[in-house]
Amino acid sequence: MVNDTPTLHCVKCAQPSLLKQGEKAFRCSLCGFVYFHNVAAAVSGVIVCDQQMLLVQRAQRPSKGKLDFPGGFVDYNESNEQALTRELLEELQLPIDNMRYLFSYPNRYLYQDVLYYTLDSFFEIHLTTKPALVLQQDEVSRYLWLDMSTVNANELAFASGQNALRAYLRGNNYDRRGRMTKK
Repeated sequence: MVNDTPTLHCVKCAQPSLLKQGEKAFRCSLCGFVYFHNVAAAVSGVIVCDQQMLLVQRAQRPSKGKLDFPGGFVDYNESNEQALTRELLEELQLPIDNMRYLFSYPNRYLYQDVLYYTLDSFFEIHLTTKPALVLQQDEVSRYLWLDMSTVNANELAFASGQNALRAYLRGNNYDRRGRMTKK
């Protein structure tokens, strides 16, 4: 958490008595409860169709207005795959039935002065045609189909997405500038 003052409230006794103890632990000075601010799981879809990649523009903070892969946080009792399926339906009205795990990257997500460490898992989804998408306007302000040869990783909102885009392009024979290197 960014806020390290003793005004943090204990989740067990509800008193303003939570003190930082170590990198991710907070101990209550009154009841002794230890809260661990663990990593949150998130998922993203690397959606491609005809050498183009689907990116969305964020409508919410953090990084409002920046590009991102569609996706979101994993809910309780969900697998990564279930979470991505749900998120794509919620944000884009995009039903999917086939995805392939690519890789994961750690990330930092500052939301309302609380720093969350996340582990972002990326899944590849190939579409044969570009669907008509219906946006969840409070999450996504617009979507873009961008040529994979012109996508710039530095335009993405988060370091994990930037790293994922670079790795994906390298794995699909594009160089750091998005140019095709071999067939």
